[in-house]
Amino acid sequence: MTLKTTQLRDAIVFALCVGATSLAGTGLASAQDASAPAAAPADADATTLDRIQVTGSRISIPGLTTNSPVMTVDREEINRNQPVTAEDFLKILPGATPAIGPGVNNGANGGATINLRGLGDNRTLVLMDGRRVVPFNLFGVVDTNVIPLALIDSVDLVTGGASAVYGADAVSGVVNFVLKRNFEGIEVNSSYGQSSKQDADRRNTTVTMGVNLDDGKGNVVLSVGKTDNDALLQGARDYSVFTLDSTDGSQGGSSVAIPTRIGGIGQFNPDTGGFGGINQRFNYNPYNYFQTALDRWQATALARYEVNEHAEAYAQVLYTRSDVASQVAPGGLFGAAFDIGIGNPMIPEPARQQLCSTFGVAAADCHVGSSSTVNAAVLRRSTELGTRTTDFQNKVFQTTLGLRGKINDNWRYDAYWSHGEADQLVVNGGFLSYTRSQQALLSTDGINCVDPSGGCIPINLWGKEGTFDPKTKKFLEVITFATQRVEQEVWSGTINGDLGDEFKSPLADYPIGLAFGLEGRKVDAMNQADAASRDPNEVQGAGGANPDVRGNLTLREAYVETIVPLISGKTGAYALNFEGGYRHTQFKSGQTDVDYGSYKYGLEWAPIETLRFRGMFQRATRAPNVNELFQPLTSSLDNSAVDPCQASELAKVGGPTSATGALCVATGVPAAILNSANGIDGPNSGQAYAYIGGNPILGPEKADTQTLGLVWQPTENLSVTLDYWKIDIKDAITRPLLGDALFGCYDQKLNPTLSVTHPMCQLMLGARNPTDGSLNEGARGPFLDRSNKGRIKTDGWDLGVRYGIPLSNEWGRLDFALDLTKTDSFDYQADPLVNNYDCVGVYGVSCNVAAGIIYDYKSSFRAVWSVKDFELGLNWRHLSSVDVEPGPITWYQPYTSIDAYDYFDLTMAYELPWNARVNFTVTNLADKKPPVVGGNIGSTTYNSGNTFPQYYDTLGRYFTLGLTMRF
Repeated sequence: MTLKTTQLRDAIVFALCVGATSLAGTGLASAQDASAPAAAPADADATTLDRIQVTGSRISIPGLTTNSPVMTVDREEINRNQPVTAEDFLKILPGATPAIGPGVNNGANGGATINLRGLGDNRTLVLMDGRRVVPFNLFGVVDTNVIPLALIDSVDLVTGGASAVYGADAVSGVVNFVLKRNFEGIEVNSSYGQSSKQDADRRNTTVTMGVNLDDGKGNVVLSVGKTDNDALLQGARDYSVFTLDSTDGSQGGSSVAIPTRIGGIGQFNPDTGGFGGINQRFNYNPYNYFQTALDRWQATALARYEVNEHAEAYAQVLYTRSDVASQVAPGGLFGAAFDIGIGNPMIPEPARQQLCSTFGVAAADCHVGSSSTVNAAVLRRSTELGTRTTDFQNKVFQTTLGLRGKINDNWRYDAYWSHGEADQLVVNGGFLSYTRSQQALLSTDGINCVDPSGGCIPINLWGKEGTFDPKTKKFLEVITFATQRVEQEVWSGTINGDLGDEFKSPLADYPIGLAFGLEGRKVDAMNQADAASRDPNEVQGAGGANPDVRGNLTLREAYVETIVPLISGKTGAYALNFEGGYRHTQFKSGQTDVDYGSYKYGLEWAPIETLRFRGMFQRATRAPNVNELFQPLTSSLDNSAVDPCQASELAKVGGPTSATGALCVATGVPAAILNSANGIDGPNSGQAYAYIGGNPILGPEKADTQTLGLVWQPTENLSVTLDYWKIDIKDAITRPLLGDALFGCYDQKLNPTLSVTHPMCQLMLGARNPTDGSLNEGARGPFLDRSNKGRIKTDGWDLGVRYGIPLSNEWGRLDFALDLTKTDSFDYQADPLVNNYDCVGVYGVSCNVAAGIIYDYKSSFRAVWSVKDFELGLNWRHLSSVDVEPGPITWYQPYTSIDAYDYFDLTMAYELPWNARVNFTVTNLADKKPPVVGGNIGSTTYNSGNTFPQYYDTLGRYFTLGLTMRF
């Protein structure tokens, strides 16, 4: 199966790439000819169409800046880090929380995303040159794998909401990738990285070509790149060779193991031929990835041409093809109920008799060759058939065409149209078919299936590893396909300028700045899976069905923004400026048709030239995405380390006969299973099912954001910024967590009377597997409704310091940079009926799902010594200590806290005499190992390999050597 494409898209990519290459080749011939005369300078009277426009405002008036705090990562800093994707260096910034990236394996979605303040990657707006990038999935999230690293000039991060300026989704902030302008010549960048253990290789090469046209009136650039990341298995690191249970520190693992386990009886014992006497679990760690594999091709073309002072045409074409491969442990039978043929001669006689006794088969029918069957949950890992793999094949194409220019001396315009397409093909392999497994379990002679169609080969559940014949893979395996497509169309028109000297404050030197415009956006998105994927039971171990989803949303907006200088150059008021803005939005999707507004107002006061105070209040909004609106209800895996109804948990409150035990029976646990020796099975690998989906009547989120701070620059070598920020999201689109339902029902502290009428217990009715009472395979899971009832609040401080020291006697210069974020609070409440989680300084399932890990302090300090053509730098990254989140689960004591972590990175660079630069980077210089907390103390997405791979370094000391050559 191949991804959908269009002749128009491919033709545009081909034409622009070929055109840019030919133009660049012409320019490069002149650049390499030493005897050729230099290009004549442009006419001194020629109009420069671009004023500097700062991220966070559409107003571009020299001398005026926005009051929103903006952090800038410049090109030099990117070069020092030598990342292969934008996510690599952005996730370590103090204001960012790692989201989906190469450290996420079981939970990967094929992308690498950005999450500011821990509020979610769908609440962080990603822009490129101030314009939206097409999302790669139905959650409206941008994959940073599409950002052309070689063309980045700088990255601006805006703190707090910016919906009044950029529209929906800018709740936690904005990340704007500013691309190079007027690039000329050719530049080749190549880097190769490897850990000190000679694995986890990363290779990245880009070629960028550019040429100026018509004495600088135009410019064309083409950048093409290739990136390869090798996968790293968790078994390659000593701290993750074995799966560790977070509740007791033992070598844990999955109950889907070898030998076979039958619900209601226990695990088969090959030594006795019957059930009982053993409890072996499966160590799944060695098969999983610490670093997912990436194979990426990129091509980006930029062009502009100034027709005259009133019109500059520009275009941008982006094309990325990226394949991300993830891998998890071998598949098998994960607890679904099967009919087991009692007469199968492969069943040892003691086991046959126990099956007949437990499930009520008459003695006359309990013999070899009998056609009688019993229905039971079957758990057996099929290691003989290989691992489960998921291949995400992504293609992203976006084109932008625009026209900008000067209207008169005071006013300018910018209008553009953008069309983007993101396609993803997901191919899953190594999973077993339910219907074919059922077919292979019915045999009366051990050689032939009762139904031999399709080449059925009986499978042998009864023994040690090796009883599954590898020949059965062809019959049992189901390879599934799903396609996802997102199309986004944006049109925008902006006029910005000033009201002139005739209409300004008599006490101000600068005119009133004004910007206004119209913008429209339409998103069409769909997910379409094959029949096996849509069936909630057919693909064993897939974590639920993959339903078809289709929907669209439309936003039409009008906005206005102003910066009003009130006082300039007066004693005690070197500058006093007011900033305001309003955006009106009409949102249509599904059953929702609403109008709402977002706005901002703020003040800047500089009592003296070197000290500036700034404050801003903004109302930000986020429109629901296609998945939140239209995803059908389906059973999907969520996280919980324990089930309050499993035997080990009931033992803490009086056992099966306790009031909690009675509540377990009232909410669907069969009494016979509850009172058996083993009780019900707890969540497999810390995962259990929940019943979730979209809600077509969702409305927009509303967030009030506040920032208050100062900028102090007493000398040209010292600058300090300090900002307080606060974000309060009301009507947040959330759903209760699985732990809210489980512990809200069965924990007496939350349900004092242990009444089945408690709202959380009502969610548990019908949630459990009717056969074995668990929340594993075959369970529907509690209904966790998505709504606008959530509330998320967070606040904190950002500190930035830049200090430079020129050294004497040609010893160069020392530069120091400190960025620190202090988070005071992060409160998450998905529904008024459930817990409010304080997620600062803690880790665990609930806060991992809600926010990831929010540190009290997260900082980065860099010292750089540069002398002539040489540069040496040392970076210190600090993560404050964290504790396990409070709750009803008792954890293994050594796993309940993580000490503060400090990483040190070394960077070196040297400018070679022939227009080349060599970069050498060593990250995690001390080869510090990550913290070990077991494998089920957090969410599956982030807690893997006994640690948190996206938050702590699992690769170890890592070397990267890069070479940049310019012609």
